[in-house]
Order: sequence, then structure tokens, then C-alpha cells
Amino acid sequence: MSLPAEHRSAVLANQVRPADRWGKPCRAYNVCVRPDPAATAGFTAAQAALAEPALLAVPEPAMHANLTWLLPVHEEFDRPKDELWALRGPEWIAALTEVATGISGFRLRFRQLAATDSAVIAVADEPNPFSALRRTLAPLLRTPGASSAGNLAHVTLFRYAGPLRDPADFLDRLAGLEFGVDVDVRELLVIRERVFPSLDYDVLHRVWLG
Repeated sequence: MSLPAEHRSAVLANQVRPADRWGKPCRAYNVCVRPDPAATAGFTAAQAALAEPALLAVPEPAMHANLTWLLPVHEEFDRPKDELWALRGPEWIAALTEVATGISGFRLRFRQLAATDSAVIAVADEPNPFSALRRTLAPLLRTPGASSAGNLAHVTLFRYAGPLRDPADFLDRLAGLEFGVDVDVRELLVIRERVFPSLDYDVLHRVWLG
């Protein structure tokens, strides 16, 4: 089943989950890629075409595709995340760097938009090197919590502030929107997230491919 079909019944029934964490202070350590200005413009154009009061648009500086969570925002551990980062961060960066040196830059092609029960996302075509890299890294990094929200390479465009005004109309507009964005990936960003969802963050390290 395709991703839009998998979530269609829930969205049609307006069984969407409001982003309660939106704009709130948080702490997380993640590895992601950021779209370049041309790609970002494509994502924001899609946001403009789909905007409605129930949707919280992810601002341009916060747009990213998550590769792996190191210390995810929704989990807590036996000690503060900053302490865990101080202990494990150098090890994780070394593993990322070793793997990245053997991989050339690549392009992600985003051709599909999908509404899930928690977000509206742009989904990259599969298979792709990004998803393959995520699978390679998972056993090497040995993170203490979950490493990702799933297997898809995606960029979140919206989260929900509340129920949609007209779910059927929104899904029709989503399905009918002509959409295509390419993201060239040349580096990985290791970030410390301070306000959800990446509304404020620090870039701690840049890992260049190949």
C-alpha cells in the first residue's frame, strides 16, 4: 500500500495528531541533510499552494531530511542528553566520517506528497542512497534509543495545529498538485535541536561525502 493510501482513511476522518511540541524548547541530537536554496524554494511553493489554518508550515531554515536520530527528541535516558553527547559524540562523528568518505554525493528526487496522521511530507523516490546509508549506519552507531521514524527519506512540510477544515478537499488538492524537487546531497549535518521541530538548532559538525 502506498503511503497516501495507508493514511487516507485517518486523514479523511480528521484523526490527525496536533503538534503539541511545536515551538517548545527541547533537546535532541540528529544527523540530517538540508536542501539548497533552489530545492527549498520548491518546497515552500508547495506549502503556499496547500496552506490552510490547521497547518503549521515548517519554515525554510528548519527544512531537512533526517538521516538518523542520535538522541531523539521524544526519548529520555538515564542521564541528560548533553552528557550522553559528550560521552558518545566523538565516537558517532568518527563512524559517520568513516562511512561518508566512501560515498559520493548523490541526488534525492522528491515527486510525491503525502498526508499522514502527524504531518504532510515530501517523499523521495526509492531506492536511493540516503535510505541505504541510514541502513548502513544503524548498526555502526549503536545509539541508545530509536534511530529514525521509519525507512522513508522525506522532508516535513507541515504539522497539524488541529483538525483540517475540509479533509477531502485538502487530499484532493494534495493529490492534484504538480510537484517535483531535487535535493543534491554533499554533506551531512550533525545538529543539536533546541526548539521543536528544528526551529532553533546548532550545527555541531559537518561531514562531507566522498
